Amino acid sequence: MQLWAAIVIAAVAGALTTLVGLKLLQILQLSSYRIKGVFGWLKRTKCDFLVRYFALSFFCFTTMFVYVMCFGKAEWQYSYLGLLFFVLLCLYFSLAMLREKQKTPLRYTGRVKRTLLVWFVVNTGMAFVLIWFLRDTVVKYSPIGATPLLLVFTLALSHFIILPIEKIIGLTYINKARKKLNESSPVVIGITGSYGKTTAKNILARFLSRKYKVFASPGSYNTPLGLSKCINDGYKGEDVFIAEMGARFRGDIAYLKKLYKPKYAMLTSIGNQHLETFGTKQNIIAEKLSILDGAEYAVANGECPEIAENAAQKAELCGRNGEKVRYSNVTSSLRGTTFTLTIGDESTEIKTRLVGDHIPCSTALCAAMAYKMGVSLAEIAEEAEKLPFVEHRLEVLDSGEIIILDDSYNSNPQGADNALRILDTFEGTKVVITPGFVELGEDSAQCLSAFGKRIAEVADYAFLIGPNAETIKSGMDGFENVRTVASLDEAMDGLKELETPMAVLFENDLPDNY
Repeated sequence: MQLWAAIVIAAVAGALTTLVGLKLLQILQLSSYRIKGVFGWLKRTKCDFLVRYFALSFFCFTTMFVYVMCFGKAEWQYSYLGLLFFVLLCLYFSLAMLREKQKTPLRYTGRVKRTLLVWFVVNTGMAFVLIWFLRDTVVKYSPIGATPLLLVFTLALSHFIILPIEKIIGLTYINKARKKLNESSPVVIGITGSYGKTTAKNILARFLSRKYKVFASPGSYNTPLGLSKCINDGYKGEDVFIAEMGARFRGDIAYLKKLYKPKYAMLTSIGNQHLETFGTKQNIIAEKLSILDGAEYAVANGECPEIAENAAQKAELCGRNGEKVRYSNVTSSLRGTTFTLTIGDESTEIKTRLVGDHIPCSTALCAAMAYKMGVSLAEIAEEAEKLPFVEHRLEVLDSGEIIILDDSYNSNPQGADNALRILDTFEGTKVVITPGFVELGEDSAQCLSAFGKRIAEVADYAFLIGPNAETIKSGMDGFENVRTVASLDEAMDGLKELETPMAVLFENDLPDNY
C-alpha cells in the first residue's frame, strides 16, 4: 500500500467515525461540555449506545475481514473493495440515528465545529495507524472496523486537547461583556435559587420597567458564557441588568459574582436540585446563600427553612410571615392568583394570571426589590395584572375543552407538588404527563416514589415517560390508570381516548442526555 492511499482511506474512515459519533457530541454539549456528563449518560442509559457501537464495529470488522481473507491477494483495486462494507454500514448507522427524534438537537456552535475538527483529526490518525502498521498482515485494513468502539475515548481526548483554547475564547467573550457593562455601569441584580429564578426575574423586570430601562437575561441563560452572550448580543446601555445566576457546582455563584458584580441580590429557594453534582444538601445551601454576601440590599424567601435559618442577618426575608414584606388572603386556581401584599405600613390587592403556590412569595420578593428601588406599591399592583406567563413554567393554555398546564421546564419535586395542587382545583378529567426528575442524588428514588403517590392522589390518568417510570409507579399503590410510554408523542396519542373537559399537566421534559 502506498502512503497516499493509506492517508486517503484513513481520512474517509475518520470522517465516517466522526459522523457516527455525533450523538456523543450532542450529549457533551447538553452536559455543559463536561466529559463526566457523557459517562453519566452512558451509565443512565445502561450503555445502550456502546452496545450499538459494538454491533456496528462487529459487522464492519467481520465483513471486511472475510473479504480480505477471500480477495486480499487480488489486484490492489479489488482487494480494497471491502472498504465499501465499512462505508455503507457507517452511513446506514448514521442515517438511523438522524431519524431518531431529538428534543434538543446538536447546535453547531463555534465550539462544536472546533471540537468536530479536532475529533476528525484524532479519528483519522487512529485509523491511519491501524491501516499503515497492519497493511502487510493477514487482517490488512479490516481493524478500522473496530474504531467506533473507541469513539468515547477519542471524543474525551479531543475535548481535553481543545479545552485550553476554549477557555481562552470564553474569557474573550466574558471580558468583552464586562467591558460593555462597565461602560454603562448599570445596577446589576443577581438572582439565584434551586428553582423559581426565571419566574422571579421576569416579574422583577416588569415591576422595574415602571421606573427604569431594564435588561434581563433572556430565557434560562444563567452561566458565565450564557450571560456574556446575552450582554454582547442584547444589552444596549439599560439602567438595570437583571442576571439569573445558575449553579451546579461549588463556586459557580462566586465566579458569576466576580464577573458581573451584582449590587443587589435575590434568593428564591433552596432545594435538592443538582444534588448529584453538589454532593450534599449542605453544599447546595452554602452555594445558594453565597449570593447574599456583600450585597448592598438583598431579599430572600423566608418560607424556605434553610434560608430562614441562615439569611436573617443578610437579607430581607419575605413571605407569609415576613416582618416587613408579607402576603395574606391567597386564592389560587387555574384562572390565576389573588392575594394581599403588604410592605411596611402599606397594603394592596394583587391580581395576576400567574398560577401556583409560589407566585405570592415570588411576587413579594420582587415587590420588595422594586419598592427599594423607588417603584410604588400601586404601580406594582398595576404591573402584576399585566404579567405574562413564563413560557413552560406553569403556563396555562386554555382551548376550551382542554386546558394545558405547561410546567415542562420545571425539574424539581417542590415545583411539581405545587403544579399538582393547581391541577387539583380542576373539576374535569385530570391528566399528568411526566418523565420525573433527575440529579437528585441519593434522594432520587424516594422523591420519585413520593411524586408517584401524589400523582395518584390528584390525577385521574397518568402517562410516565422514560427510565424513571417504574420508580414513580412504585409510589402509586394500586393506581390503575397509569400507562408507561416511550415518548411524548405516544402520550399525546393516549389523550385522544380520554373524556373532556380535561386539564393536562406536562411536568418536566428531560433533554436527550437523560
